[in-house]
Formats: sequence, structure tokens, C-alpha cells
Amino acid sequence: MSDRRLGTERPYQTDDEWSHAVLARRTGAAAAFLAPHLRRGMRLIDCGCGPGSITVDLAREVAPGEAIGIDLRDVALTQGSTLARERGITNVTFHAASVYQLPYADSSFDAAFACAVLQHLATPLTALKELRRVLKPGGVIGIADGSSTITFRYPGITYATHHCG
Repeated sequence: MSDRRLGTERPYQTDDEWSHAVLARRTGAAAAFLAPHLRRGMRLIDCGCGPGSITVDLAREVAPGEAIGIDLRDVALTQGSTLARERGITNVTFHAASVYQLPYADSSFDAAFACAVLQHLATPLTALKELRRVLKPGGVIGIADGSSTITFRYPGITYATHHCG
């Protein structure tokens, strides 16, 4: 994995069998709170998409719009692309990128999502500002994050949506 990060991040292991099983079981249900804010034709970015199991479900929600999953790990991107192909989801792509430096123009997305990402970042506010930068005015952001063995935050799980304008 090349280092595309800005800060010193907390270690986060995802290459063991248990982590693979947990990540693969995640579905769009993790973003159910965001679904009422999504519309057909939207352009959506999923930051820290992992193996794409949530991303492909979000792609269905915005079809015929576009969903883009980003992750630092090439293996995750390959898994996401494979899953999309297996499920016949054609409006989703996966790219290597850092949530700190998204390779997209200002105001280029209608919606943004991140699940279990912020808790692992050294500077989560910087990442949130970058997400805001790529959102269109009136865009929506959904964050699902929780405590881990590395960091404790209260409350344990946070579900938030925010309309940017």
C-alpha cells in the first residue's frame, strides 16, 4: 500500500480473516439513515469503502446516477469491483484516494458517505472539510462511526446526516 495520507494514522488491520468477514457482511443497511436523502441520478462518493459491500448498495439507490468508492487499499478496490461485477451493478467505480485529498473538483458530488472511517483518522476534521469541499451546495453527507478498541468516543455510534448549503 502506498502512503497517500497526510497525518499519522492509527493502525488499522484489515488483512486478517476476521476483518475480511466483518467488512464483507456490511451492507447498505449501514447507510439506511441516509437513504431518505438519496435520489435517483445523484452522484455519490463513499469514502473508505473497503470491499464495496455498502457502496454497491448505495449505487442501486442513486442509479442511474454514479457511485464512487474510494479507499487506500488496492485489495479493497479490487474486491469492490469484483462485487459490483458479480451483482451486475454498472454505475459504480472504485478508485485509490485519500479522504484528505480527494481527486475531484469542488462541488462535484450530491452526496457523501463514510462508514467507520473518522475514528481511525489522525485529523478527522480535515477529512470532513475535504468531504464538504467536493459536495455541491445543498448536498448531503452521512457518517456512520463508532468506538473501536483504539479510540473511545461517546456516544458509541454516531449516525449523522447534514445538508450542506
